[in-house]
Amino acid sequence: MRTQMMIISTVFVAAVVVVSCSGEGPPEGEVVLYTSMPDPVVDRLKGVIEGRFPDLDGNPWITMGSGISLEVVRGRTADIQELIASEIDSGGIHADLIWLAEPSPYEGYKDMGLLGSYELPSDAPIPPRYVDEDGFYVVGRIISMVVAWNTSLRTVGLADWPDLQDVELNAFPAPESGAARATIKALTDKYGPEFFTTLASVGGVSVPSNGAARDGVTRGEFEAVAVLDYMAREAKAAGTAIDFAYPATGTVLIPSPIAISASAPNPAAAKAVVDFILSQPGQKIMVQIGNFYPVRTDVAPPVGAPSLDTLIALDIDWNTLAAEINAISTLWESLYKTPVGSG
Repeated sequence: MRTQMMIISTVFVAAVVVVSCSGEGPPEGEVVLYTSMPDPVVDRLKGVIEGRFPDLDGNPWITMGSGISLEVVRGRTADIQELIASEIDSGGIHADLIWLAEPSPYEGYKDMGLLGSYELPSDAPIPPRYVDEDGFYVVGRIISMVVAWNTSLRTVGLADWPDLQDVELNAFPAPESGAARATIKALTDKYGPEFFTTLASVGGVSVPSNGAARDGVTRGEFEAVAVLDYMAREAKAAGTAIDFAYPATGTVLIPSPIAISASAPNPAAAKAVVDFILSQPGQKIMVQIGNFYPVRTDVAPPVGAPSLDTLIALDIDWNTLAAEINAISTLWESLYKTPVGSG
């Protein structure tokens, strides 16, 4: 069942952002963002802007004033892709900004001429691997999938992906989640499709989202799940019955890019938003409100999260993933039919 989009309006004003517009005032007006970031992060972002969120030292990063209104259209990565495809068919996409879970859609959008150029500030300490070599998108956060388990149901945790195959009550998010499909691709490449055949055969189920996986394992509906690292980290910090591990043989480190639409109605304001997100305070805010790994090397990872350079990463070719999305969906439907909780 198709996920219903949520539209949330808020005010996005960044006093730390200075956009070079010779002889002009600061950018203002509405910016439309299409994103797969979860509702709680969008809600926190609204609270950040409206509440003058302070940094760790109590200093305000953001001041309210004449600024930018941000309209957010939210859905799973596949839902946003479907929306964009329908808008292309009807004359052009309506978003100023696109921020999805993983890079594979952006290469297609770039080839179709749907993305505008963006020049990263020269002093931003962001590794080149997180910046499109053609200048059409840049990574705004880094996420990853982990194995997590209910600590009330299991006295022994999981250490690696194959451990999921020993758990009858296991769940894996459906590939409509960009992070899930990237992980499905990486695990299929590493272990073969038999990995998921076995996972399903022992009693595993598919759930429609990472949020459903997190909620299901914390409530005891599942013994163990695959889930996004930041969701597991937040749930554990909140005191729920969950623990998790970065898989020993490798996790998929997923760069989550943001891009300005080539047809953006308000490109100057869209650039201001991206500049802010990539600024040091912007990345600190994203760490705090989303528990995401930052892309800047001068911003610390979330509290309790291991350094990225200590994690073993599974290789993934994002262009190949783009070509294999339909095959992944076909495999999933053959194994799981209808995801649990899909309505």
